[in-house]
Amino acid sequence: MTESEKSADSAKCTLHVCTSCRPSGFPREPKSERPGFLLYQELKKSIEKSNLKKLISLREADCLSLCPRPCGVAMSAPGSWTYLFGDQNSAQTAGEILDCALIYIDAPKGHMPRDKRPASLKSAILGRVPPDFEG
Repeated sequence: MTESEKSADSAKCTLHVCTSCRPSGFPREPKSERPGFLLYQELKKSIEKSNLKKLISLREADCLSLCPRPCGVAMSAPGSWTYLFGDQNSAQTAGEILDCALIYIDAPKGHMPRDKRPASLKSAILGRVPPDFEG
């Protein structure tokens, strides 16, 4: 197991970023220019420059099926609610996504009331999924 895999396994939160996200009419290729891929890259860069590596694991998702509301991000942790957000922008909301992840980590069972989330993640929520079990 590599060091980054060990760090990801012990992270408190996993951010899943849809790297295929793109607005309607946006070219499919090259993938490296899709807004979802750019958001993933911006989050990766921000996490690597910070002290968040041990708290937040970043994962690429091929598709989160949020096509009408790109760019999509899911936030999950074992035993916690999972949140699904759309309408994110690599140039504007990466910092707020990370701020929200820190709120999520500190929230009991991941429960984040709307008024506790950063502005770009208040109206961008697409759903939340309960934990597998509640204890």
